[in-house]
Amino acid sequence: MATALIWVEYNRFTIGGPDTLPGTTELPYANGLVAPTTDPVAGAVIVTGVQDDQVHVDARALPARPSINADVWQDVAEVGISWPGGPMRVIGADVIPPSALTFTPHQPPGPYRLLVCGRERDAGETRAPADPIEQYLVRVWPGRAPDRLIKTTSRTSTYWQLATPRQGETFTEAATGFRCR
Repeated sequence: MATALIWVEYNRFTIGGPDTLPGTTELPYANGLVAPTTDPVAGAVIVTGVQDDQVHVDARALPARPSINADVWQDVAEVGISWPGGPMRVIGADVIPPSALTFTPHQPPGPYRLLVCGRERDAGETRAPADPIEQYLVRVWPGRAPDRLIKTTSRTSTYWQLATPRQGETFTEAATGFRCR
């Protein structure tokens, strides 16, 4: 198991390989927590409540789907990725030293399931020093299944779900309801 405090910026961190750069423009509108990405290729993006700060991440690759207690998490979602093979990393902000956590030295290529659980997501930038920081549980295992939203109770998750752009619409238009001409 690998755990670390990961710096995030722009409300997100990613899952990717050893050559994956920090950041992505893709966002998990459908479930408000996690989505597979095409950039990084075969990776995933996880959105946070905090825009620019640290979050606690516990990541692990497993042989099969884990059982989790969804009652202790605000948001829980599961998505599929098609992994090209190699080490899997959690990649945070573009800072020095790099904010990254390798949680498996080599994962064979193939289809994988990615389960992400999050809590303490709503304090964002208003979190006081004594308040708990955001926590994320990341689990990966081989397999195929439909993506599913297991639980969503945070305002952060609801925000991203409601901000889903329609075809031809930008994120700003979806989030505000205003269209720039």
